This record gives sequence, C-alpha cells and structure tokens, in this order.
Amino acid sequence: MLTTFGCQMNQADAQRLRGLLASLGYTETSQEEEADLILFNTCCVRQHAEQRLIGRVQSLASLKKRNADLIIGVSGCMAQNMQAELFKILPMLDLAFGPNDIEQLPLLLQRAANEKTMGNFAPKGAFDGESADGIVLSRPFSAMVNIIRGCTNFCSYCIVPYVRGPEISRSITELRDYITDLAGKGVTEITLLGQNVNAYGRDLGLQEGFTQLLEEIEQIDGIRWIRFLTSHPRDFSDESIKRISALSKVCEQYHLPVQAGSNRILKLMKRGYTRERYLDLVNRVREYIPDASLSTDIICGFPGETDAEFKETLELVEQVRYESAFMYYYSPRAGTEAAAMTEQLAEEDKKERLAKLIEVQTRISLEESLKQIGREFEVLVESAAARNEGHMVGKTRTGRSVDFPGDTALIGSYVKVRIKTARNWTLSGVIAE
Repeated sequence: MLTTFGCQMNQADAQRLRGLLASLGYTETSQEEEADLILFNTCCVRQHAEQRLIGRVQSLASLKKRNADLIIGVSGCMAQNMQAELFKILPMLDLAFGPNDIEQLPLLLQRAANEKTMGNFAPKGAFDGESADGIVLSRPFSAMVNIIRGCTNFCSYCIVPYVRGPEISRSITELRDYITDLAGKGVTEITLLGQNVNAYGRDLGLQEGFTQLLEEIEQIDGIRWIRFLTSHPRDFSDESIKRISALSKVCEQYHLPVQAGSNRILKLMKRGYTRERYLDLVNRVREYIPDASLSTDIICGFPGETDAEFKETLELVEQVRYESAFMYYYSPRAGTEAAAMTEQLAEEDKKERLAKLIEVQTRISLEESLKQIGREFEVLVESAAARNEGHMVGKTRTGRSVDFPGDTALIGSYVKVRIKTARNWTLSGVIAE
C-alpha cells in the first residue's frame, strides 16, 4: 500500500516506486489489513504535512502488533529531512529513505525485513537513466516526467533545497527517448516537472534549455498535450513565452507562484523579482497566449508581514484574477532563514489572513468559472465521477476539471464538451454534437 503526500514531484517518484515494487512481485492493495508493506511517500514543505504523516503511522501501531512481518516505511522529503529522528518519533517504523534512494528500494526492503533500515540520504550527481519500462502509471494515458531535480534558489522560507539538493537536469536526448517510449506505450499527455522547470539545462550549458526541450517534445508523435510545473517567475523570459506560444501541444496552463504581493516581503523571501516584474510577466503571458489559465502559490503571514503588506497581496490577487491558487499561511521550517526571523506572527493572525485570502480567491474563481458557460472545450477523459453515477471527469487544456454524462469507455480519449454550469473550481457540461 503506497500513499503519497505533497507535490507532483512526489507523484512522479510514486510512479517509480510502484514500478520497482511491481518488479519485486508486489501487487497494490487499498486495505491496510491486507498489506505486507505500507509505504508513505512524504512532503516536508509545511508542518501540517508532517503532522498528518505522523498521525497516519501512529494509527498503524495496533496493526503492527498483530502482524510482526508488516514493514512500515517512509520515503521522500520528510524522511530525507528527519532521517534517524523519524525512528525515535515513530518506533513502529521499519524503513526510511530519501528521494535519491529510490533505486535502492529492493535492497532496503531486504534489510528492513530483519532490522530497522535507513537509506544513504546522499545527493546524486546525475540522473540514473530512468526507463519508461520501470514505472507504473495511475492513468496509462498520462505520465509525469521529472526533467530537473533539486533547487538552488534557497528562498528564505523553503526547506526543499536542503532535502532535494542542487539542480541537476536530464539530457534532452535522454528525455526525448524516454518520452518517445512513453508515447509508444499509449501515453498522450505528459507533465514536465521540476522545482523550477525554467532552470532546466542551465547546468548543461544550455541557454533557454527548457524552451528547447519543449520544442523537441513537440515533434514526438503520439504526444498530444504537454503541461509543466513549476515555473519560477524570475526565470521566465519574454523569449521563452514567445517561443512556447507557437507550440500547439503545450497546454495554455501556467502556474506562476507569486508567494506575496509586497516588494519588501518578496525581498525577505529572496524570490528574486518585484511585484512590478511579476505583473509584467502576467501581462506578457496573456499578450501571447490570450486563453491562458493562471494559477499560483501564496503564503500569507510571513514573518514581519504588516496588515498593509497583506493588503498588497489581496490587491494583486484581484488584479491578476487567478483561476485557482494554492494558499497557505507561513509554516516555519527549521534550518531556513525565515524560521530564525524575530517577527514571527501569531498563529491566529496567520489563520485570519488565510481565511480572508481564500474568501477573495474563491469569489474570483467562481466569477471566472461562470464566464465559461456556453463555451466548448476539448477534454481528456480521466475517470468516472466519484459522486455522480453515469458521469465522467476530465480536464481541459487549461487544467479545468469538467464532469459530464458519459461511459467509462471514454477514459483516455479526447472529447468536446459544452459547458452548462459552473462552480468555484469545476465545470459541468454535455458532450458537444
């Protein structure tokens, strides 16, 4: 049983974990009582994610007592960050390993059957030549592809550079071959991943390497849609926007994490851009890609943030009008610069600001959704609707979720859907004639 927390990078790691476990003869179950191995692929970006993981593992204590052969493991960023400390907090744990230890899983599981086992937690100098044969996809028509791992930005609030290591890009040749293999297996949609995809190729000596990679993938037969996450506003150049706008397979979905609307807070965060530079980027994207859907990440309650500076964030959200946003209040991460700042805000104040931010963005999301009524969109059908029998769910090129009456035979295909109704985050419609 494998449970994944956190970002899409972790989801991509889960593809590799499932592939390795399948090669060892494991079959996945959704029932904890049936499992010989329960593995949690974790995140450490926010304290809440760590608390959820600790609670989940602690809930397995009675199951562990009933089944002495059960192996409980924690992988991913939280394991990388906490390492041996995890075994003290969670005595029922058998195994802990980091993102760079995934290929060692067969050996680690052998050891964990006899004693508590940790990975090496060592940084890697290069990609291992990941094979399309070595992953298991949750949806056979859609794959996540890591193009660059690590981060060298060291934003003052972020733990990721410490646990994921420096930026390392996969070569264009390797990625082209890998994605061609995926297309040959029936994958039609890929999502390119990196802590900062715009940094792709810098360590390989490439200028505009990410754009060059997109242009290469555009030529691969069978790939129909290309998405990417996450872009750093500082590194998204005008040239890149122009060249990407000419690519027919690249979806009109741009995730541009702003984090804050105040220049002083952005500087304290070490984001490397100003409010004005960010808004100029938004204008450039909308100039060259008029139908682009924009989403973002926002942190409120950063150390020292004043009421006026929080208001600047709200004003920016009103101005940009994101279709969706991941919104959080600041969570101190030990070892980062921001955690040592003296002007930490009270938890109640941070929660109050987050509630206000969510209120504003939810209103905007609904207003933008209502504009889609009557329009037709091409939709990649992903699954049956969980709460609406006889309906299917899919996504548009812009990443909007759409449900409509349909049959499971449509899963993996592309259909035209006319929008009839809209909610905050999702749309409903019917297949267009």
